[in-house]
Amino acid sequence: MLENLISTALLIAPFFVYLLLGMFLRRAGILDDEFSAAINGLIFRLFLPVNFFRSMYTSDIRSIFGTPAASYAMIATFVIMFAMTALSKKMSPDPAQQGALVHTVYQGNFMMFSLPIAQSMTGSAPQVLMILTALLITVNFTSVPLMEHYAGRIRAYKGEEGAGKKTSFGELLIRLLRVPLVDAVLLGAVWSLLGIPMPSLGEKVVAGIAGCVVPLAFIAMGARLDLAHMKANSRLALRQVFLKLVIIPALVMIVPVAAGWDRASLAALIAAFGAPSAVVSVSTCESYGCDGELAAEVVTMSSFFALFTIFIWIFCLRQAGVLA
Repeated sequence: MLENLISTALLIAPFFVYLLLGMFLRRAGILDDEFSAAINGLIFRLFLPVNFFRSMYTSDIRSIFGTPAASYAMIATFVIMFAMTALSKKMSPDPAQQGALVHTVYQGNFMMFSLPIAQSMTGSAPQVLMILTALLITVNFTSVPLMEHYAGRIRAYKGEEGAGKKTSFGELLIRLLRVPLVDAVLLGAVWSLLGIPMPSLGEKVVAGIAGCVVPLAFIAMGARLDLAHMKANSRLALRQVFLKLVIIPALVMIVPVAAGWDRASLAALIAAFGAPSAVVSVSTCESYGCDGELAAEVVTMSSFFALFTIFIWIFCLRQAGVLA
C-alpha cells in the first residue's frame, strides 16, 4: 500500500507543480489572459497535434483496431449526455443552467489533462490516443446540436421567437475535419499503415515538440485557473463537480475493470472520465445563451479538485491490481 501511495504521489506531483507554477506566473503578472490564450492556441494547433501524430505513426495501428475501449468511451459519452439532460432538469428549472450543466459534465479537458496523465502512466501506448480521439470526435460532433437545442429552450423559456438556423450533418463533418487533433490522428494512422520512414532530423524535431505538451498544458491551465469564479452558484457547481469527478468515473470504470481490459485502456479511461471540465465550455455556453458564470465555476472547481481525485482514482486502481 505504501509503495502504491508513494508511486502515485510521484506520478501526480509534477502536474501539481506545473499547475501551481502557472498560477504563480499569473499572479506575478508574467502570464496574462491574452498570453495564456495564445499558449493554449499554440498547444491545440501545434504541440498536441504533433504529439498525436508521433504516437500514431510509431504505433502498430492494425493491432489496436479491435480494441473495444474506444467504442466503449463513445457509448459512455452518449449515455452521460442523455442522462445528464434528464438529471439537469431536476438540478435546476432554468434551461440556461441546464445547458451549462450538461455541457460541463460531458465535455472534459481531454487534451490538456487526460493525455498527459495517461501518457505518464503508459508512455505512448496507441490505445490512449484511440480512446481520446474517439472522445474528441464524439464531443465535437454532438456539441453543436446539443447547444442549439438548449438555445432554443432558452428562447422559449424567455418567451422569445425564432428557432435559429440548424447545423447540417455536412457542416458538422467539415467542422470535425478542421480540428487539428483529428487531422493529426488521421495523418499518423496513414503514415503508420503505409510504413513511411521518418528521417532522423524529422524524428528529433517531432519528439522535441511533442515533449513540450505536459509542462505547457498544465502551466497554461494553472494560469487560467481563476478562483474568483468559485462564488455565486457554489452549491450547484459543487454538486456538478462531485458528479463529474467521482460518480461518473466510478460508473464508467465498472465494465472495463470487470472485463479485465489492458492497462493502457484502463489508464486512458480513468484519465479521460476523471478529467475536469474543459475551459472551452465557458465560451461555448455563453455563445449559446447558457449560464457562462455557472460553467466558469464548474470549470474552475473541477480543475482545482481534479488532481486530488485523479490521485485517489489511480491509487485505488493500483491497490486493486488493475493498474499495477
